[in-house]
Amino acid sequence: MQKNNAQHTAVMIFSRQTCLLPILLAAAGSAAQEVTPIEEVEVRGKRIEKASLPNTYTNNATMADTAVLGTLQAGSLSDYMSGHSAVFVKESGKGMTSTVSMRGTAASQTAVSWNGVGINSLTMGQTDFSQIPLFFFDYAELAPGGESSLYGSGAIGGSVDLRNSPPAKNSLNGLLMQTVGSYGQAFTGLKLKGGGNRLTGKTALFYNRADNDFHFQLMEYGGKSTQVQHNAGYNSYGLQQDLYYDLPRQQQLALHLWHTAYHRNIQPSVQNNRNPDKFEDIDDRNTRAMLLYSRRGWLTLNAKAAYLNDHQEYNNDLIATHCALAGADAEHEWMLTGWLRQLQIKAGAQAQYIVPEVYAYDDGHNEWRNEVFAMGRAHLGQRWQLNGGLRQQWVSGEDAPFSPSVGLNFGIVEHDSTQLRLKTNLSRNYRIPTLNDRYWGHLDNKYLKAEDATNYEGGLQWLCNTTTLQLQLTATAFHNDVENWILWMPRGNVWKPINVDLVEVNGTEVSARIDVRGQTLQAAYTHSHTEVKEGFSEMRPFRGRQIALLPEDHLSASFTGRWRNWKWIFATNYTGERVTSDVFDTMDAYWLCNTSLGYKFKLGKSWQLGLQATINNLLDTDYQTVPYKAMPGRHYQLEAKLEY
Repeated sequence: MQKNNAQHTAVMIFSRQTCLLPILLAAAGSAAQEVTPIEEVEVRGKRIEKASLPNTYTNNATMADTAVLGTLQAGSLSDYMSGHSAVFVKESGKGMTSTVSMRGTAASQTAVSWNGVGINSLTMGQTDFSQIPLFFFDYAELAPGGESSLYGSGAIGGSVDLRNSPPAKNSLNGLLMQTVGSYGQAFTGLKLKGGGNRLTGKTALFYNRADNDFHFQLMEYGGKSTQVQHNAGYNSYGLQQDLYYDLPRQQQLALHLWHTAYHRNIQPSVQNNRNPDKFEDIDDRNTRAMLLYSRRGWLTLNAKAAYLNDHQEYNNDLIATHCALAGADAEHEWMLTGWLRQLQIKAGAQAQYIVPEVYAYDDGHNEWRNEVFAMGRAHLGQRWQLNGGLRQQWVSGEDAPFSPSVGLNFGIVEHDSTQLRLKTNLSRNYRIPTLNDRYWGHLDNKYLKAEDATNYEGGLQWLCNTTTLQLQLTATAFHNDVENWILWMPRGNVWKPINVDLVEVNGTEVSARIDVRGQTLQAAYTHSHTEVKEGFSEMRPFRGRQIALLPEDHLSASFTGRWRNWKWIFATNYTGERVTSDVFDTMDAYWLCNTSLGYKFKLGKSWQLGLQATINNLLDTDYQTVPYKAMPGRHYQLEAKLEY
């Protein structure tokens, strides 16, 4: 009872200082509960394992490194992807719009979901990764390759799934963190999580800002000059609330709320850096709410209802969408005997109703998006595993392709400590034209077709596990034929979206991860060639050449070292040459290196203080990921975390 009394006292202290009632009331309930240690350990173990496992219906999913995510809590998903994955990240300046390219595809061909609900912009079709704070999420799952049968429209190059998991029952944990850095950067974050025997939850708040008044070199007629970056500051804040309530008979209700707001100056090109007439700013506000019901048992049932609102104001013009969503699925697993040893099937349906509010659209473009899907996994004999999926979507006024996929996983070598597996996958993937594609400029581009892709891939994976060593090596070759690739091109005085008949993507991807007594080394390399094979006359200069702004080569590597209470992370990434929209203009390749060193102090039995110092762009590299958008040189960050 002394432990419970201490928790009750902690709750009373927090409740006087905050208005975060849902999580605090949940935590206060722990003082009145009596549970046996065996029951508590069983529930926690099951949930953490469930949340940390990749999607069981694909061969490609991998979880982001939780140690690295913990180090980057003041950053965005863009920071993780650029330094710790094989994904190429395009940034229009530090903290500005950030998009990704997976396996040589476009930014709008990566699907991003939050607890299973897609959050790609309905107007632009892509996600700004600089607006996804890592401070909010427990896990991030990356799945390169065609995954439309699993995630729906947009998953031609791959997918990213953001997840949250319930906190431990009968507990109370808190975190307060503060960072300060170069160029006026500052981040303040607060988390509280815990609860009683039935009601648990997490509350997270953050505020982030930066002036971004860094120096950069500009080549002018008189030679190189040094300038201070103007009009590149930003500030943002966010709130996330998760609540979980356990019902009898293995049922659960979960409520997820996510609200963020960003005010950003739009960083001008280097040529307009000293021209205030070209300075602009933009405001983004995202509000997302989701209610989930789940029931575990012989037949697992899941149902969800969600509301998503994206609100953007640019030059006093409104670009916004409202989306209401409802869906349900059922899943069952059979444990069998004979050659078919295990069979798992999941099927469901989802409906969305979308209402756009965009100054550049005509009225009357509300839209329904309905879909049904089924997916399965089968273990055949001792070494074969078969994955498959089917999805059909119906969109108002659009034809969405039927999207099947099938994957095979074969164990060539199966020993206690060593495995060598062959993985193959074949899928048809698609992307519905965005609302902007169809309606921007008060037009109705009925001629525009959905992107239709066929993805082939195959590779080998070697796993080695001993008492001191865990090793994973993966090599994959992929080929993607994308018909009707949507590209915006000038037509007279206006820009319009056009279908490119055929774009072909070929490449290889190699990754490695080595864990030795808590020390981790991981690396990922992607070579991808994306070129127009068939298209209209303006595409002729691009035939046989890499498509604009996409590198053929991208490499990332990181080392995480631990010794007692010390933790050191070193990360580096290489981005190869890229051509601009002028195929004869080349952007230079570059290396980036970041490093951080942290130490954790124990303050009594329950409190910890963590201090961390970070150097970004250690080599002071002069580089750009988007033409004429300057990026900062070497800069620094200090962080303090107080945890309970």
